[in-house]
Amino acid sequence: MRELPVESLRITLDDGNLTPLAGHPHLTSLDLTTTVPTDLAPLRTIPHLRGLDLSRADAPDPTVLADLTELRYLALTGRQWTTLLDKGEVPPSLTAARLADEDATLDDALAWAARLGLPTENAFRATGSFKSASG
Repeated sequence: MRELPVESLRITLDDGNLTPLAGHPHLTSLDLTTTVPTDLAPLRTIPHLRGLDLSRADAPDPTVLADLTELRYLALTGRQWTTLLDKGEVPPSLTAARLADEDATLDDALAWAARLGLPTENAFRATGSFKSASG
């Protein structure tokens, strides 16, 4: 895998082994799904990793992510975010974060955003649908 000039990768690992990605020189974005608990430590060795979605991964210790100093985007489940926030291990350079729980309520999202230090006093919820001009 390291030899391929892949920048963005969506992968499902049945064995949870991230070692083949260790040190990948081109990878900037990873969307990971796992079916077994996965050690995230090899992610520390990917020098240009900027975006990461672990919301479909069984990652029992996401605190490793605090070592990803170049990470800009992170998508996690509420449980994964709680682990990071409780331990104070949020990656230092995040500019975008996603709470990837389909059943999260607005109150859940506001509480999560507040824990990240984001202002929530002017938050609003918009719903509706889009209808194109042609249809």
